Amino acid sequence: MRANAIVAGVNKAGTTSLFVSLSTHPEVAGATVKETRYFLPARWGQRLEPVDVYESAFAAAPTTTPVRLEATPSYFYGGEPVIDAMRSVCGEDLRVMVVLREPVARFWSFFTFQKARLRIPDELSVEDYLAHADTLSDEDFRVAEHERWFAFRGGCYADWLPAWHSAFGARLQIVFFEDLMAEPARVLRATAEFLGIDPDGFPSTSLASENRTTGYKRAGLQRVALTFNDRFERFLRRHYGLKERLRSAYYRLNGAARREQLPPTARAMLADRYAEPNARLARELVAMGVTDLPTWCAAPVA
Repeated sequence: MRANAIVAGVNKAGTTSLFVSLSTHPEVAGATVKETRYFLPARWGQRLEPVDVYESAFAAAPTTTPVRLEATPSYFYGGEPVIDAMRSVCGEDLRVMVVLREPVARFWSFFTFQKARLRIPDELSVEDYLAHADTLSDEDFRVAEHERWFAFRGGCYADWLPAWHSAFGARLQIVFFEDLMAEPARVLRATAEFLGIDPDGFPSTSLASENRTTGYKRAGLQRVALTFNDRFERFLRRHYGLKERLRSAYYRLNGAARREQLPPTARAMLADRYAEPNARLARELVAMGVTDLPTWCAAPVA
């Protein structure tokens, strides 16, 4: 009882909503926690836990269910070590989905998410964040502690995609966040076909709204809530209605809309920095046969 379908990337691109929506299909058994993170140690050069730990995430799934699904978006950045570990444990028939989002928007979502998770100071500016992130080397980013500074590098998708395409070929599906938000029914049908299940089997073709980044009023209460969520995530995933009620109650008590906006100068600077990675990504996607590119993905250079 191991996954045969994994949403492997990327952070802050709607992967939780995709996972929850796919898990409503009668032919899909979602892991008891969306992010098992089982293969992440390979990204950091560490050993995996015993395989029965991974199997426990699917212990409740009927053995006849065709698709066993998990979603850990940080896998994408683990490259060949994570890919090799996944194929070793899950087999050669594993199917992988990667969701890509316009990188400036993904940067901002990741940046504000780190603040909401209390991992970086709330008063930290984008410019100071980037200044620190730019001092970190490739070797530094092989340490889990530094992932909080990965907002910019995490949007350079062209650095990571070739290894996944080389390993999985036709068993790799690319989904664009913008399509997922604008046309969820079409994307869910296409993903169902990719997974080999009934495209008409979803009870609803609307996309689940999950993992939105929100602000908070009191940092101490936010810290308690984060600790509670991390500790009881497995239980809350099995009791989704309870989770929804608790989340709504908490947002009424301590939630706040984030008023911080990405400054126009920072937006322009980020767009300029992403221009070259986006152009490389376009060439890679076209070479893979993906030609219906989003507007943010620059046209490939001949």
